[in-house]
Amino acid sequence: MTSKLRFLKIISRSALGLVWLYEGLVPKLLVLRADEIELVRRSGLVWGTAQETLQCLGLVQLAIGVWLLTGFAERAAVLIATVMMGVLILLVASENPGMLTDPYGALVKDFCLLACALNVWVLSPGTRS
Repeated sequence: MTSKLRFLKIISRSALGLVWLYEGLVPKLLVLRADEIELVRRSGLVWGTAQETLQCLGLVQLAIGVWLLTGFAERAAVLIATVMMGVLILLVASENPGMLTDPYGALVKDFCLLACALNVWVLSPGTRS
């Protein structure tokens, strides 16, 4: 792999990892928002309290972010991150369909994350040329 492609893969993986770190830390651990707590409560997918569920999700997101940043088993990391992102999109959209049309919302960001994940997947070892 050329140095430019390796750089692209590392930048894509790092961007993906940093978003997972941020999404796990800020809105789920440091600054819990009432609308997110209500969204979890309404979903019925609650372990303990809605706040505890969000905090557990935040810890999982932090772990995935760290995993992505390390570069260990990067294809597995982006696969899990992408599947989890898809599940989260479906869960959030089922409770808040307005997020699908929000120009500042998650769906717009998630398209960029999918592009980063695809870069890592294609450029990682194990991909056939």
